Amino acid sequence: MNRWLIRLLFLVAVGGVMGSAVWNNITTNRLIEQATGADRAQQTAALATLAQRDDFFDLLQSRKLPARMRVADGVEAMNNADGVKIALAMLRDPDPRVRDRFLETLKRIGKSNLAAVAEGLKNGDAKVRSGTVQVMIALGEDSIPHALKLFEDPGGRAAATEVLAYFGSKSVPGLLSILRTAEDEGLRLDTIAALGRIGDRRATDAILPYLKLPVEKRRVVLSALGSIADPRTEEVLVQALRSPVEDPDARAQVALGLGAIGTPNALRALKDALAELNLTVADAAALGLQRAGTKALPYLAEAARSPNPTVRRRAATALGGIPSAPAAQLLGTLLHDTVPEVRRTAAQSLGAVGRPEAVPLLIRALSHPDGGVAQNAARSLAQIGEPAVDPLIQALSSSDTTAAYLAAQALSQIPAAEPALLKAAQNPQTRLYALIALIERKSTAAIPLLQQAARAEDPALRQVAQRGLQQLSP
Repeated sequence: MNRWLIRLLFLVAVGGVMGSAVWNNITTNRLIEQATGADRAQQTAALATLAQRDDFFDLLQSRKLPARMRVADGVEAMNNADGVKIALAMLRDPDPRVRDRFLETLKRIGKSNLAAVAEGLKNGDAKVRSGTVQVMIALGEDSIPHALKLFEDPGGRAAATEVLAYFGSKSVPGLLSILRTAEDEGLRLDTIAALGRIGDRRATDAILPYLKLPVEKRRVVLSALGSIADPRTEEVLVQALRSPVEDPDARAQVALGLGAIGTPNALRALKDALAELNLTVADAAALGLQRAGTKALPYLAEAARSPNPTVRRRAATALGGIPSAPAAQLLGTLLHDTVPEVRRTAAQSLGAVGRPEAVPLLIRALSHPDGGVAQNAARSLAQIGEPAVDPLIQALSSSDTTAAYLAAQALSQIPAAEPALLKAAQNPQTRLYALIALIERKSTAAIPLLQQAARAEDPALRQVAQRGLQQLSP
C-alpha cells in the first residue's frame, strides 16, 4: 500500500513540474509576443516584465528582424531605466540594422535617463560600450558628470575616458577633483593619463608632484606632461628625454611635447636625441622636430651635416614634414649623401614636402645611379601632382630610358596629367612613354592613338601599342 502511495505522489510531483514548465513556456511566449507586438500598452507592460529577467535578450533574439525592430518603439514609449536597460542589451544584436535603430532610441530617451545610459560604459560587451560612448557624446555635456562617476569604476573607466576626452577641457575640472580626492593609486594614475590625453595646461600643477613616483609609474606622468606640452615643464621634459632610465614610450611622448614647445633648448635636446640608440625615442625626436616646423630648420641643418648617417637619415625624415623651400633645399643636399639609405629617404621626403622647389630636384633624381633614389623620386613627383606634370612630360624624351620610364610611371598616377599625356602621345619625341603612361592609367581616350601606333615602323612602339589595345579594348 505504501509503495503505491509513493508512486502516486511521485507521478503527481512529476506532472506538477511538467505542467509548470509548460505553463511557464506558454506565459513566456505570450510575453514575448506582446513585447514585440503593435499594441503599445501591452508592449510596454511586457517589456517592463521582461527587463526583470536575466534572459530577456536571448528571448527577444528568438524573434525575427521586424519584431526585434518593433521593440525599439516600445522602449521609446517606456522612456525609463528599464527601457534603457533593454536598449543597451539590444546593441549586442548581430544585425547592424537593429543596433543602429537602438542607438537612435537611446539618443531619444537618453537625455532623461542619463544615469541608466551610463551603465552601458561598464558592460562586458564591446559593442555595448562603444554604442554607449556614441550616445553619451551625442547627448552633450550633460553626460560629463555621469561619465566622471563611471570613470571611478574600474569596469567603466576605459569607455568613460573616451567620453571625457571627447568633451576635452570641459571634463578637466571633474578629473582634477578626482585626482585631488582619490585614494586609489591606480585611479590617480588613470586620471593623470586622461588629463594628458585632453592636453589642458590647467592640469600641469596637479600632475607635477607625481614625478616623485617610482620609474615604472612615473612613465604615466611623463607621458601626460609630454602630451600637455606646457612650456613651464620644458626643463623637466628635457631631463626626461635625456635620461636612459625613463620608460622609452614615455620619452617618445616627451619628445613630441618638446616639439610642440619649440624653444631653442627643447629643439637642441631633440636634435641630440636623433642619435639615441633606442629607436622609439630617436624616431619620436624626428617627429618632434617635424612638429616644431620651420623653427627646427637650423637644428635639422646641423643634423644633416652629422657624421652619423642614422642622424642624417632621421633629419631627412623630419624635413619631409616641414613644407618649406629651405626644407626642400636641405633635402636636395641629402640626395647626394654617401649613404644609400639617407639619399633614398631624402628622395621620399621631398614628395612629402610637396613644394614646387622640390620638382627640379626630383626630376634630376630620376637619372640617379641609385635605383632606390630614382624610384622614390618618381613616387614623390606623383605625390606632388599637378606642379610636376610639365617637367615630367619633358622627361619623357630623356635619352636615359630609365628616367623616361619612371617619368611615365609618375604621370600615370597624376589624374590631372591625362590631357598633357594625350598631347605628348602625338609628339614623336615623347610618344612611346606617353602611351605607356596612358596604358597604365587605363585611359580609353588613348585607344585611337594606340591604333595608329600599332601600325608604326618602330617595333618597340608597335609592341607597346598592341599590348595597350589588348588591355583597353572592350
